[in-house]
Amino acid sequence: MNEMRVRLEAREPRSGEIRAFWFSLPVNEDELEEKLGIDSADGYFIVDKELPFADEVMEDTSIQKLNEMAYQYEALPADIREDYGELMCYFTSLDELFRLKNDIIHYADCRNMTAVAEKVLSQNPAYASLPESVVRYFDFEAYGQYLDDNGRFVETDHGIYELP
Repeated sequence: MNEMRVRLEAREPRSGEIRAFWFSLPVNEDELEEKLGIDSADGYFIVDKELPFADEVMEDTSIQKLNEMAYQYEALPADIREDYGELMCYFTSLDELFRLKNDIIHYADCRNMTAVAEKVLSQNPAYASLPESVVRYFDFEAYGQYLDDNGRFVETDHGIYELP
């Protein structure tokens, strides 16, 4: 999704006309007041939205909250934004995902848990110090299954994520 935007409509008609316009996020409050012809921050409601986090936006969500959500979404790493829809099955809100974004590990080049096991162990100094004669007998598939059974992993088209 390229542009995040919402369609806002004035609660009260102006000159007998209902005024509604699309606004890109973050919404400039001065522009909102000018286009809709309203004086107060609660003189509008949201009638349509094109947002990755649309499920969290209600018709009475404030402009401040919309702008905060847009900031949080844009501050997510690009890979998490790319898989946002799939990851949100494991989080209660954009706010929670935003708070935990640094605790999520993305194994972008891994397509299964065996590959994740190999990646995890390749970064482990204790494993790296084992002689090759021992390493060749290591069962990465079993270790991958162990990781899967004892962690929270999500497979996507762009790799595997380990969730906190």
